[in-house]
Amino acid sequence: MLVLLVGCGDDSTAAMVDAAPDLDAGFDSGADASSEDATVPDAADDAGDVDAGSDTGIGEGSAGCGNAPAIATGEFVPGTLDVGGESRDWFVWLPDGYDPERAYPVVYQFHGCSDNPARENNNVPVQRESGSDAIHVRGRAVERCWDTSADGPDVAFFDAMVAEIEATYCADPARRFATGYSSGGFMSHRLACVRGDVLAGVATIGGAQGGNGCAGTVGALLIHDADDGVVNVMQSIRARDAHLERNGCEATTMPTDPDPCVRYDGCAGETPVVWCETSGMGHSRQDAFAAPAFWGFLRSL
Repeated sequence: MLVLLVGCGDDSTAAMVDAAPDLDAGFDSGADASSEDATVPDAADDAGDVDAGSDTGIGEGSAGCGNAPAIATGEFVPGTLDVGGESRDWFVWLPDGYDPERAYPVVYQFHGCSDNPARENNNVPVQRESGSDAIHVRGRAVERCWDTSADGPDVAFFDAMVAEIEATYCADPARRFATGYSSGGFMSHRLACVRGDVLAGVATIGGAQGGNGCAGTVGALLIHDADDGVVNVMQSIRARDAHLERNGCEATTMPTDPDPCVRYDGCAGETPVVWCETSGMGHSRQDAFAAPAFWGFLRSL
């Protein structure tokens, strides 16, 4: 049930993966880190256009196409979802000019760990880049971090959000995406494995995990800082390598926007893998770099 309040891997890695979100302790708990508008250090304020295509076409719409929107546009509107008998907080952002006959890609944003009650705001603000071309959804973890267990309550929460969005709004089921920062990066890559037949792509910064026995393949963009002292860059390197193997990519790369990103050659179908290793930025979100990089990648899928 939805209540919206209108306001204007393999077993050897399992232990490491399930514990990994706790690595965010001490960074994401502050007010600055949990605010979408927080000023954070940025390696590429002038990163430039990440034009990887601008697919704004209409796909095959979900069951919610044709329904007049019942919420405000251009802002995250809070609501609740019943997930296994527990009320979960979530937030839906419809673009200005929302057209109920147009099938939109949907970006599910997963926040970094935070003690702030509004921890869902500890997210890379991709909606600022997508403009009128996507629906965005944020969930709030019950605890400060996401539960990344494959059969845990947060995977079920994702399933519930997808079902409600596609029943209520005009969404394109072929263009479901997950983005995440830190703990949200771990959650996004968990979903890329256990819901790889549902998602088309993921984009993350400062957190990731690999996995074997995954369902389907997804496009993946991973940003991680070499000097991250909270989540070691090797976490994302392992996840990158897992995507490369699953997607049949070659070991060679070519530069792609924004610098210093590289795209791997030979990846099968619509499942590219892009790796962006920054330096000197630590465990920050790098919003001005990450937000356009995320959307430039996702809109190309």
